[in-house]
Amino acid sequence: MAATVFVFGSINADTSYRVAALPGAGETVIAASASSSPGGKGANQAIASAAAGAPTRLIGAVGTDVAATSLLEALGSRGVDTAAIAPRTGAPTGSAVVYVDDAGENCIVVLSGANELLDAEVASSGLSSIGAGDVLVLQSEVPAHASRAAAAIARTAGASVIWNAAPAPASRSDLVGDVDLLVVNETELVQIARLLGIRGATDEPETANLAGLLSATAAALEADAICTLGAAGAIYVVAGSSGRVAAPKVRAVDTTAAGDTVVGYLAAHAQLPIVERLRLATSAGALTVTRAGASSSIPQLTDVEPMLVDLTERTPA
Repeated sequence: MAATVFVFGSINADTSYRVAALPGAGETVIAASASSSPGGKGANQAIASAAAGAPTRLIGAVGTDVAATSLLEALGSRGVDTAAIAPRTGAPTGSAVVYVDDAGENCIVVLSGANELLDAEVASSGLSSIGAGDVLVLQSEVPAHASRAAAAIARTAGASVIWNAAPAPASRSDLVGDVDLLVVNETELVQIARLLGIRGATDEPETANLAGLLSATAAALEADAICTLGAAGAIYVVAGSSGRVAAPKVRAVDTTAAGDTVVGYLAAHAQLPIVERLRLATSAGALTVTRAGASSSIPQLTDVEPMLVDLTERTPA
C-alpha cells in the first residue's frame, strides 16, 4: 500500500483580491478582481500533496456554517480525504483575506475561528490509521499543544513528521518536538534559531549566515532541516549532508501558496533522495507563482514534470 500523507492543520475560506499595489495604513485601494478558494496552510498543503500524487488525509476543524460545506466539497474535488475534519459548533470556519499586487507579492489577514479548537482528541481520532512509512505534516496556524500531540502519535506509530514552522513561532512554548524534518523560510529560520539561543541568530535574514543557522537549528532540534529561499531555491541539512538546490526561473504573478506547495510536494515524495526531492518541490513552487490564486494555483504533478526535466538538464552534476 502506498504511504499516506496526513496533514494536521488549518482550514480557511480564502478570498483573494487583486490590486495594483498593497494598501498602506489608512489607504483605500480598488481591486481589479476577486476569487474564493480553500485556504489555510493545512488545506493548501493537503491539496499540494494530493496534486503531487500521494493519498492525502486532512485533519482539522471547521464550523457548522455554509462556508464549511463549500470547503469540504472543494477539498474533496481536489482529491483530499476530508473524513477526519471535525465540525465545531460555537466557532466560525476559519477565513482569510488575501491581497495580491501586480508584482505578485501578498499580505494576508486571517480569522482563525474553528482552527483554534483543534486539540489532542481531534489528533488522536484523525491519526488512528497512521502507520510506519506514512508522513505527518504540521504547521503553526493551529494550537502548538495540538500539533505536539499529533507529532507524538505519529512518531509512536513509526511515521515521519514534517513541521513547516509557519508563521514563525513567537515563543519557545510554540515549538514542536518529535520532528524529523523542519521546513522554514529565512525569516522563520532566524526566529526559531533566536528562540533556541543559537549564536548569530540576532541577525536579520538578509545578513544572517543562513547555512550556519540551519545546521545549528537542525542539530538543536535533532532533525533534518530545509530553508526555502524563494526564487533562489532552497538550502538543506539532511542525513548529515548539506547543500543548495536551485529553483527554475519564472515570472511571478502571485506568490500565495508557493511555500505550501513546496511542503506538500516534499511530503508526497519523501522516499526520494533529498536533491531530487527538493528539485521537484521547488519546481512545483515555482510553477505555483506563475498562476493567480491561492490553492487554485497549486499544480498537478503532470504539469511540474516538464519543468523538472528542464531544470535537471540545466543543472551541472
